[in-house]
Amino acid sequence: MFSLSNKQSQTKMSTPLGPDSVNVACPNCHQQVTTHTEPRATTKTHLLALLLCLFGCCPCACALYCTDCARNTEHYCPSCKAFVGSYER
Repeated sequence: MFSLSNKQSQTKMSTPLGPDSVNVACPNCHQQVTTHTEPRATTKTHLLALLLCLFGCCPCACALYCTDCARNTEHYCPSCKAFVGSYER
């Protein structure tokens, strides 16, 4: 029997990632860059929106997708477009 290990390489960031752009050394191209950020809705965002709709607060549910309060922030390298990391709310 063969056993394959499915290990993903993870790079530990020396600079903590937050909701705003940060200066980091890109783990892919090794350049010192200021990250490009993109807010992303998560499963938690969708579930919270569903609960708000069920309780009659549909405008509040829509607001979750227009603000960053319930969305994670993904950081990307502007030079090579590589994923650098994520800030989870």
